[in-house]
Amino acid sequence: MSFKKNYNTIRFYLSFLLLAFYLVVGVLFLFTDTWADLLPQSRFAIGIILILFGILRFYISYRRYVNKNIRINTQIKKKEEVTNE
Repeated sequence: MSFKKNYNTIRFYLSFLLLAFYLVVGVLFLFTDTWADLLPQSRFAIGIILILFGILRFYISYRRYVNKNIRINTQIKKKEEVTNE
């Protein structure tokens, strides 16, 4: 069971990393002229979409992490009850 918990935690921290990535790229699109020559008109829309996508992705990952922890803890409790009987 500890492997499942560790894997779940790693996925959760990876979602933090991806949130930071999408936020940084979105802010670069919004507030700098880094890619102004490639996308001069739609730069702001892409920046907002990237930021919103990063937040949505993190929210989904957080919900998955919480639900998975609940399931793992329930399985551990059931296993302990069976061994105690």
